Amino acid sequence: MTTTIDPTATTTEPAARLSAVPRAGAPAPGSRRPTWVLWGALAGAAGLVATLFTDQASRLDPDDYLIGGAIVEKLESTPYHVGVVAGFVCVVALLFTAAGWRRWASRSAPDSLAARVVSMAFVSSAGAMMIGYGLKGSMAVYLPGGSDHEMMSQEGLYAIFMFLDLGSWMVWWGGTVAALSAVWLAFRERLLPRWIGVVSALFALLPLVVMAATGLPGLPALSTIWLIIVSVGLALSRRFDRSGEPAVQAA
Repeated sequence: MTTTIDPTATTTEPAARLSAVPRAGAPAPGSRRPTWVLWGALAGAAGLVATLFTDQASRLDPDDYLIGGAIVEKLESTPYHVGVVAGFVCVVALLFTAAGWRRWASRSAPDSLAARVVSMAFVSSAGAMMIGYGLKGSMAVYLPGGSDHEMMSQEGLYAIFMFLDLGSWMVWWGGTVAALSAVWLAFRERLLPRWIGVVSALFALLPLVVMAATGLPGLPALSTIWLIIVSVGLALSRRFDRSGEPAVQAA
């Protein structure tokens, strides 16, 4: 009996089948979680403390702004101290967040400009925070109770106070840009879940519309909340693995 050998047959099929079989102890496709995005949740939470919860301007009466430099006498050192510490925690966490998104972009979306803009936007905000939140440290040390109390004039403290009135809120414009990029990534390039696109659109459009209508530039601080929602959502998502690459979808 003669055996006919098909010259077109390959011997790689068994190897291919073996390569498709998960290794012993390896997690099932899509079962891993991108824990690196939780740096974003930390950045958002620290940003909330540094921006909103330690803001003394919101606790003053509108008439207090009419008394000029005397408003300094109504301020306290401790909230500014907490604000600067939380602010620099936010800076560190946001830089790690930016690094994670940059790695994700290089692996999962190397040709996407929007994916790269996300990390760039976070870095730009982190740089602005070093100034915006850093000046809270000036208030912490120069106000009564601070380590260098009475070493700065009331007029000088008043100038810093007026800068911080919006300065520590404007530092989050990078977050708004990142949210806009997330909208594009979700709906145009489909690299992010669509619910993230919807949430990102809400948090990105509101600051833009308010600024265009009134000139108020401080609402981007809402990006702190957006960053917490998106980061926790992606950490629970099955679409991404721990390396930042899209998880393999089961057939």
